Amino acid sequence: MNAGAVLFDLGDTLFRLLPLETASAYVRFAEVLAERTGLPPGQARDVAKSIGRALDNQSERLYQECSTAEPSVAATAEPLLSRFGADAAWLAGTLDHLLGECDIARWDPPAGRAAEVRAFAEAGLRVAFVSNTRTPPALMRRRLREFGLLEQAHAALFSVELGERKPGERIYRAALDAIGVDARNAVFVGDRMREDVRGPQEVGMRAILTHEFRREEPIGPPPDGIIESLFEVWNFL
Repeated sequence: MNAGAVLFDLGDTLFRLLPLETASAYVRFAEVLAERTGLPPGQARDVAKSIGRALDNQSERLYQECSTAEPSVAATAEPLLSRFGADAAWLAGTLDHLLGECDIARWDPPAGRAAEVRAFAEAGLRVAFVSNTRTPPALMRRRLREFGLLEQAHAALFSVELGERKPGERIYRAALDAIGVDARNAVFVGDRMREDVRGPQEVGMRAILTHEFRREEPIGPPPDGIIESLFEVWNFL
């Protein structure tokens, strides 16, 4: 075994991501907004919709700019709620939580996935999870724990905590520092070429592209391997 660590993306790598449904979160937020501030229900729904559009527009803009910035939902929403004074921060945090619950509700892990991940640690490898997400880290860790995955990793890093997304170099470096492994001795596994192949390769890791849940064809410099199931990672360690 030449590798000392294996780093995993989460969504569509360790588990399938089902379609994201956020309408219920905005409906509930409008209700909370009306209850908290006394705003008429119709106006509260309009505010909720406008914040939803602002969040979507921000995400699209950052994507189009190829930005690696990862502002939290709460940080983005709070200025938009400033008219509510001291309640703005609480309301922004509530929306952040509601949208995060929608995100983690769509995780669909295959049977036996926790045991498959545990096998890497039991073989002496350092294991880390590295995920792009705006979902609050507490919710991410709670859901990983519910699936028996959190305890299988030596570190779990989320872009919203660092304020930087993959393929920004800092998130990979932070993960490697957290598990105490040099990039040359680490393998990264993920489903996206830009974030999970080219980014890790640029910091010196080997990178494996998984087609287990979604299929992104290699473009440009190739991955160090392509797999159809998690068990095939062993072929590259």
